[in-house]
Amino acid sequence: MKDDICVNKTVEDLKSGALYLILWIIPGNEYGYWYDLNSRSRTPLMFFVKDIIDGTFNGYYEITNYSPSKTVSSDEFLTETEKQHRDNIWNIMQSVVEFEPDIYNRKSRYLLLKQTEEIHGLQYNNLYKWLDRYWRSGKTKNAFIPDFAKRGGKGTIRKHIKNKIGRSPADLKVGRIINDNDRSNFVSVINRYYLSREKISFKSTYERLLQNFYTVKSTDDNGVETLNLLPPQATPSFRQFQYWYSKNRDIITETKKRDGDKRFELDKRRILGKADYGLMGPGAQYQIDATVGDVYLVSRFDRSNLIGRPVMYFVIDAFSRMVTGMSIGLEGPSWAGAMSALANMATDKVKYCRKYGIEIQDSDWMCRHVPASIIGDRGEMESKNADNLANILGIRIVNTPPWRADLKGIIERHFRVVNTNSIALLPGSVKPDMSKRGGRDYRLDAVLDIDQFTQIIIKCVLYYNNYHYMDYFEKSEAMISDNVEAIPCKIWEWGINNCSGTLRSFPEDIVKLAVMPTDKAIVTAQGIRFKGMYYSSEKSVRECWFEKVRSGNTWQVTVSYDPHDMTDIYVWDTDDKKYDVCSLLEWNRKYSGKYLSEVVYEQKKEAIDKKRLKLKETEAKINLNYEIETIVSEAKNMAYGLPTQSKMSRLSNIRDNRRNERDKILLESKISEADPGADFLDRSVSERPQNSEEELSPTLRMIKRKVEERLKK
Repeated sequence: MKDDICVNKTVEDLKSGALYLILWIIPGNEYGYWYDLNSRSRTPLMFFVKDIIDGTFNGYYEITNYSPSKTVSSDEFLTETEKQHRDNIWNIMQSVVEFEPDIYNRKSRYLLLKQTEEIHGLQYNNLYKWLDRYWRSGKTKNAFIPDFAKRGGKGTIRKHIKNKIGRSPADLKVGRIINDNDRSNFVSVINRYYLSREKISFKSTYERLLQNFYTVKSTDDNGVETLNLLPPQATPSFRQFQYWYSKNRDIITETKKRDGDKRFELDKRRILGKADYGLMGPGAQYQIDATVGDVYLVSRFDRSNLIGRPVMYFVIDAFSRMVTGMSIGLEGPSWAGAMSALANMATDKVKYCRKYGIEIQDSDWMCRHVPASIIGDRGEMESKNADNLANILGIRIVNTPPWRADLKGIIERHFRVVNTNSIALLPGSVKPDMSKRGGRDYRLDAVLDIDQFTQIIIKCVLYYNNYHYMDYFEKSEAMISDNVEAIPCKIWEWGINNCSGTLRSFPEDIVKLAVMPTDKAIVTAQGIRFKGMYYSSEKSVRECWFEKVRSGNTWQVTVSYDPHDMTDIYVWDTDDKKYDVCSLLEWNRKYSGKYLSEVVYEQKKEAIDKKRLKLKETEAKINLNYEIETIVSEAKNMAYGLPTQSKMSRLSNIRDNRRNERDKILLESKISEADPGADFLDRSVSERPQNSEEELSPTLRMIKRKVEERLKK
């Protein structure tokens, strides 16, 4: 029961109808704070875990998954303005929300917000609004994506203003109405002076603005040229200049321009998620890495084809050594493989195993949560795709330095266990003597396809999680006191009950969409074409997408997809940041459940076969043309030397000639049926048989008379 009570789960009070979102749980799972989603108080409340367990058992409470109302949005679907707006707020609020559990206590929360108010010059109530959005979103950075679609004047600048907008200064004559020319001046001085390695202060940059654009030259009595500042009501005030820059500021560009790229990467680049998690427990840190399996596989389409070695990804909890996610793919170590393992990390393992024909209980593999941090070894986890883990799921990403695989020793050890104890016994596995002269080529022994290999690895993971004794595991004093067995599932359960407050729950579809790669698909009259496959959905049919294509031009849509299962793709509406699930059309169902790499392999194979058959067809066509030309040439030779006839003579007898030809063919066929050797119509008179009519059958005698009568005519 305790593993169901975690951050981002909701608890419904069945009697009052109140719905509470769990925000934080103290290590040891004694108490925590939750947030009433139906209340407007914006105040987290304390709860005791034991009360929830008792209430659930007695039917007072119901624990459910929470799906944030804020739509999941990858950075790819956000405009620069939206990302900048989100990042600006996050830079302010990050230092506030990280103080857990202080932020949930009324007095300490007041002090934190007051301090932030003074530093950034913001209103206290606005900070509370942002806190509310952050908590309701499941504590993710994307909570601060602006709802521009609900606002008027989207992307426009106010024009034709009679009076200067903004707060009225003490002296009403200071400042002017800012126009496009002023904004152009702002951009010019910012790029020239402020975003430079000289590190000119913002105040000095404002002074250069006035000097360059808002002064007039004059000469005094001594002939000395001076600059006179325009009247206050004709120049932008410092506050106006400061406000404009705060709206358009790019903190990354600013830091790189003023401090340099190396300094930025060393000291100023973002550290995703929280900086310090303190106590360790299940979910405090996961490790992810890939390795190539030492076995060769065969194709699911054609089992006579070898498709090489699989790439295995594993996600392991650093505290308990529990395997929390996995994936088996055919593509090299890449984001596609990492994505599948990360999605599997939060997947219901009972359903996942059932897909491969393996029935388990929930207690056999109870991992379906999102961790506080993930450590990788650069590569995939340094790509921009990994940013979604922080922005959407609030996961902190840590990458090890180059050549430091020892920092991920836990998962490296697991690879050795899998490759040495399990894969080495499989047919088609790589053997040490394979490369020696005269050594047996074990690739020819391959019989397993990727599904069967995945079944084997799942069973290996179940064995490892539930029975593998880790004699190398250093137990803590508390574990020794509680007689905890050094088995991953036992350590996980002990950590859930005694240490963890960092595991969080997200709906599976949100986790999958957060890590899926995106690409472009084309809407055609046959369906939504993606990677050579065709998809459709109720929405596309309802909105007549395919009929519109037939009456106009095709268009592109942005899709997210799972490279390890091409049954469905997710088509995004970039305006409202929502997605539509599209499934393979019936005539494309041969690709259902297949990996993208398998589909690409099969398509390439079909393309090669098509090319080969086309060449064969061309060769046959050439022979056909040659045979036709031979027959035509023979016919022309037969026509050579015939008596010359007039054009009128040849054309006037076409009908009679056609009738005579038809009768002759008919008589010839009848004679052939009666006597296959009776081909005397094609012989000369001397070659025809001279038998008397008595020697012929009645049928032949009748035919002979008719033929002689026609020949006389």
